[in-house]
Amino acid sequence: MSTAIKPFGLRLPPDLKQWLSGKAQANRRSMNSELIQMLERSRTQDQQAAQQK
Repeated sequence: MSTAIKPFGLRLPPDLKQWLSGKAQANRRSMNSELIQMLERSRTQDQQAAQQK
């Protein structure tokens, strides 16, 4: 069994892609790494909010 992460195609509107690219550059990350960071942060916030209910 392979443990490699399989590619996931994602189409973004040009303005959102440009915004993500700028955030990634500012944080010295790839766009992929920036998106993962954002998603992980959002997931953590959602989990914390769910625990407070």
